[in-house]
Amino acid sequence: MARVAFIVTTCHEFEGIKVLSSILKKHGHQADCFVHSEEKDYYQAVLEWKPDVVGIYATTGQEAWAYGYIRRWKQELKHLKVVMGGPHPSHDLEPLLHTDVVDATTKGEAEYAILDLVHAWEAGRSIREIPNVGWLGDDGKPVQNPIRPVIHDLDSLPFPDVDVFYKYPFLRGKRVMQVHVSRGCQNSCTYCSVGLMKKDWVSGRRGEKFNRQKSVDYVCEEMNDIIARYPGFRMVNFGDAALNMTRGWIEEFAEKWPKRVGLPFACNININYLRESDIIALKQAGCVSVQFGLESGSEKVRLEIYKKGYTDDIVYSIPKLLRKHKITYRTNNIMGSPAETLEDMFETARVNKRIKPNGCTVLIYRPFRSTVLGQEDFKLGRVDEQKDIGPSIQNDSMMKRADVREVVNLQKLFNVAVYVPGGETIVRQLIKLPRNPAFDFTLLSFLWYQHAVVSGYGMLDDFKLGLKNVRNIFGKSGEKRKQSFLDTIDTGGEASVR
Repeated sequence: MARVAFIVTTCHEFEGIKVLSSILKKHGHQADCFVHSEEKDYYQAVLEWKPDVVGIYATTGQEAWAYGYIRRWKQELKHLKVVMGGPHPSHDLEPLLHTDVVDATTKGEAEYAILDLVHAWEAGRSIREIPNVGWLGDDGKPVQNPIRPVIHDLDSLPFPDVDVFYKYPFLRGKRVMQVHVSRGCQNSCTYCSVGLMKKDWVSGRRGEKFNRQKSVDYVCEEMNDIIARYPGFRMVNFGDAALNMTRGWIEEFAEKWPKRVGLPFACNININYLRESDIIALKQAGCVSVQFGLESGSEKVRLEIYKKGYTDDIVYSIPKLLRKHKITYRTNNIMGSPAETLEDMFETARVNKRIKPNGCTVLIYRPFRSTVLGQEDFKLGRVDEQKDIGPSIQNDSMMKRADVREVVNLQKLFNVAVYVPGGETIVRQLIKLPRNPAFDFTLLSFLWYQHAVVSGYGMLDDFKLGLKNVRNIFGKSGEKRKQSFLDTIDTGGEASVR
């Protein structure tokens, strides 16, 4: 049987890797995950495990972080095969051009694609007919195989393999565990890749659904299985796009979760589909904090550009209901898209000030060719493609804007404008100044406090986690990056389809 090592740079529990590992182990293979920040000698740790296959989870901008390691591992392990999955190779087959690194990619759901790949490599068979797999043709051009139907019944999957992450003392020692109970999203926002995923990640067979949710019974059993082996957790964070994915699910959850599990939790919600009865059920189930995407304070931008789907009436009414039922809430916001003026961005701050969230996450807009809006940006020449900003959506902007400095500074100082009396007046003056490390520190300080205290993560845990991942936010990670922005951006190159 094969030995499969998953490698990640960010200190985080990746749900996809947990499930892939559980599938592989169910079929007799060995699997493990290696987190960069948790190994004293990352290269040696993976090498000594002697994998037959290395799997990389890749988001755009971070897909190349391990190339140096892989080239060295392949010198020592002549049989080693490498497969890359995740959002980046699902939309761009460019990694296959690095023939000394990547042997195959997977698009969309990879549970059975990686199982078929491992079996084919073990037997010395061709991988060219495996659904979901990308490979390099004899003519040197990447080929993307057709997509198999998505896994409709998530309960048919084995419990995610949390052991590959909780083997690390820091991750199992946190008070909050990370869990997913669904796949998909009700929205198809233009700045997000979900819209194109709905078209590209499903086979198109009759009755196939992109949005799916585990049963409440499965979720409760999964949690109790984890808690029985790792009893130190005191809270759950549901990382799904929205816990209110399916009508009636939250009501059943509110009935069963307190009796069978009983841990408090935080989650994301879609306020466009949220009723007061859902909020009451969330509170009954033990929800202490929710997060939702505001993105822009401009209703026009939300509806006409981002296709977010909800009006100002929803933006102002839902927070009142959350406060009424004593659930804290945070907002997600975007700065610097081509859809917004600087004044629109200040309106985002003003709307946050009016709806009084307990915290604001603020990201800098980044154009990806895997999104509708990103494709438009590249087509119209809005992107400074020569500007290397690294993998983060917290650090800088590559948009061609005359006010780009003000935009980036506003993102750093956004919470000052929202929470400090007279903050907007102060921020309007500060954003005219050159970039300043103090602005970055301000952003991190607000983010740390809000995430740690409002969501219940605990300040010490969150501080330690921030230290482990700070290079992924403001700097470089893994072996020294020599790639330019053009080397790492999601180019969205067209691939032939068999």
